[in-house]
Amino acid sequence: MIKTIFGKIMLLFMAIIMIALLLSGLMMSQVVRNAYLDDSKQQMTATADDVENLVNLYANGALSYYQLNDQIAAKAKANNNAIWIINSDLAGWLMKDPSGRTSVTQKEIQTYYDDMIAELNKGNTVRKITEANNVFNTPVLTVATPVVSDGQIVGYVFVHKQIYEMEQSLMAMYRQIVLAAGISAALGIVLTYIFSKSMLRPLSVVTLGARQLAKGDFDIHLRVSSKDEIGQLADTFNSVARDLKKYEASRESLIANVSHELRSPLTSIQGLVQAALDGTIPKDEIGHYLEVVLGESKRLNLLITDMLDLAKIESGQFPMQVEHVDIGELIRRVLVSFESKINAKGLGVEADLKDGKVYVLADMNRLTQVLHNIMENAIKFAPEGGRLRVSNEMHGDSVWVSINNSGDAIPEEDIPYIFDRFYKIDKSHTREKEGTGIGLSIVKNILKAHGQKIWVTSNAQDGTTFTFTLKKAD
Repeated sequence: MIKTIFGKIMLLFMAIIMIALLLSGLMMSQVVRNAYLDDSKQQMTATADDVENLVNLYANGALSYYQLNDQIAAKAKANNNAIWIINSDLAGWLMKDPSGRTSVTQKEIQTYYDDMIAELNKGNTVRKITEANNVFNTPVLTVATPVVSDGQIVGYVFVHKQIYEMEQSLMAMYRQIVLAAGISAALGIVLTYIFSKSMLRPLSVVTLGARQLAKGDFDIHLRVSSKDEIGQLADTFNSVARDLKKYEASRESLIANVSHELRSPLTSIQGLVQAALDGTIPKDEIGHYLEVVLGESKRLNLLITDMLDLAKIESGQFPMQVEHVDIGELIRRVLVSFESKINAKGLGVEADLKDGKVYVLADMNRLTQVLHNIMENAIKFAPEGGRLRVSNEMHGDSVWVSINNSGDAIPEEDIPYIFDRFYKIDKSHTREKEGTGIGLSIVKNILKAHGQKIWVTSNAQDGTTFTFTLKKAD
């Protein structure tokens, strides 16, 4: 059984070529044979008419019997026809047959040509192909015409030609057709081979690339120049390989970041507990260090909770209860929850909120989490005595919420990655700015689940602004 696509394509094309050549050969053979028979009928009809004229000339005394005999013999030999002149009483009067036959009986004529005689007596010229059931015992094409004198049918002219002789003449033509078909088949097979190899070569490259990909080698790029479906497949494969490479790099980075984020508080907790057990920490300071251990434990618990929330959101398993939410009131509540932190840094707060109630469609708990994470981030990175500004604006059927803080601008090259998990502008992962590193990633995924979007702008003059959209309630 053929297993390769190349073999199957070759077999299919060869079958199509052979069937096409067979059908076209049969049709051409039939067309040529019919054309040859038509040509023979016309030639034999012309011969029969000529013989009839010669007989009339003989009857009028313009030709002698010997002249008539010679001219008919010449016509029979020239066209390889058997020519009979039959009397009205169906007796053979003059016969010329290249095969050597010199007579035909009345009974034979009545037996084999009675139906033709009936048509001839109506004054019609008759053409007929008879199989082996005739006086020649072989298929024969016969053309017969009546001999008319003074308006009376006085005899008949029969012109016969054996089909075998015509087929012999056709064989040379058939051989040429077969030769041409053979050459066409060979050329078709060669072209099919070249075409199949050319078409499947890119597929072989894709197959090789897939095997490399299966082994975990994502650093591959398929070079396929074709622009057809296989070329598109190769382009898609290259895109998938690039995405997998990015995913693998992201996965490795995630593992490294998670390990670092988990190990740091665990190491701190372990060191403090060990020091307390060893008596390294004075008894009067144990309470202080236990508070440090508690803080690290809370941060560790928050990190794990955020990671679980993010995993649920990304997998679509985070249930949401969409309702009408007064966005202005919610912003005020979240701001109040950060009052102590705002006062600790001496930040100036500006709340540019629309008068009246502005309702949006959202899950209140999730939207609270979005506002909390962004505001916490803004407060954390705002300088001492800096500014925190919150506003909402109407844009058609959407409400835009913006949270701005003064301070250093985010480097332009970091902005595209600001919502990635564990991405920190401070590449050293120091504890100077506390946080889990996935708060903004949670924000983006929550808004994405609402069908909304978020973006960030940052410059030294205006500070950093996070803006996100919400659907306005009717």
